[in-house]
Amino acid sequence: MNVLDVPVVKYSEDGSLHLVEQVAVEEPLEIYIDNAPFYMTMRLPGEEVALALGLCFTDGLITSMDDVSGANYCSDISTNKINVFLSDSRKKRPVRDRPKQFTSYSSCGLCGADMIRDLTASIEKIEKTITVPFAELFPMQDIMVAKQAARRSTGATHAASIFDARGNFLSFSEDVGRHNGLDKAIGKLLFEGRLREAKIVHLSSRLSYEMVMKAARLRTEILTGVSAATSLAIQVADALGITLIGSLREPRGNIFTHAERIK
Repeated sequence: MNVLDVPVVKYSEDGSLHLVEQVAVEEPLEIYIDNAPFYMTMRLPGEEVALALGLCFTDGLITSMDDVSGANYCSDISTNKINVFLSDSRKKRPVRDRPKQFTSYSSCGLCGADMIRDLTASIEKIEKTITVPFAELFPMQDIMVAKQAARRSTGATHAASIFDARGNFLSFSEDVGRHNGLDKAIGKLLFEGRLREAKIVHLSSRLSYEMVMKAARLRTEILTGVSAATSLAIQVADALGITLIGSLREPRGNIFTHAERIK
């Protein structure tokens, strides 16, 4: 269950009422790699395996399901711990330490220019293969909004939807964390072997550099967000060849980078 009924006292100009409010459930999820701690996040319960696989993919630990021999809950008692097992072929390649990498990107000692150079070097620039009329972005965004059941009940979740080059729906997920929502949606495609079909990603959140990086791992050509984009997100998207569109709310939107993909 990802929605919980809780008692609340609602105040207004007419006084107060004792009512029941629906809130989004937020619980921790521990992700282990071959029985070793890898990452911990707060998430909306559900689709834990997709979240773990998606995170491993967007973090660069795996590139396909060929790198995975299995993924399961660590016990029958709790769904708050997932163990991902790497395949024998993947174990032959170095497995980097994610927490140290994450700490270095979060520290005050690393400047934006250094980060952009590092990110550009680690991911090949995305070539232009699609062109989309601007007006056709909104029906895709509408599909995402229509699927946001938890947000309609609670107002507390973010969502991500993935589409192919023709605007056909591929994957959707929502979560209390915007990063988790995208990782879950990507994880579903990874499991289905359909990553190469993904070309357009719509988000219900702001566009930060982390979201651009996840989209870049997916080889996304167009990334949109309902909210604004940060300066670093724009710089990274420009360097990696992604068309970044912020504040996308019909009939408007701000195209920050590589506008040639939009008619």
